[in-house]
Amino acid sequence: MAAKAAKSENLLVKWWQVVAVFFGEVKAEMLKVAWPSRDEAISSTWVVLGAVVVVALWIFVVDKITAMSMAGLVRLLG
Repeated sequence: MAAKAAKSENLLVKWWQVVAVFFGEVKAEMLKVAWPSRDEAISSTWVVLGAVVVVALWIFVVDKITAMSMAGLVRLLG
């Protein structure tokens, strides 16, 4: 019974070691990241928001044209 308890403790210790190594590697990789400056982040955000607006308008226009076309076809055929 004592051997089984020691084995489960050993497994827990190994698991914590793996977790500690993982977070150490995460920290090392995060230090390598080239973080943008505040101005770069703000300008990139505006570009993304502009692109979202353009795509949303495009989808809206295409949806309206498609809906009007289908309604016209239904009236024509119905």
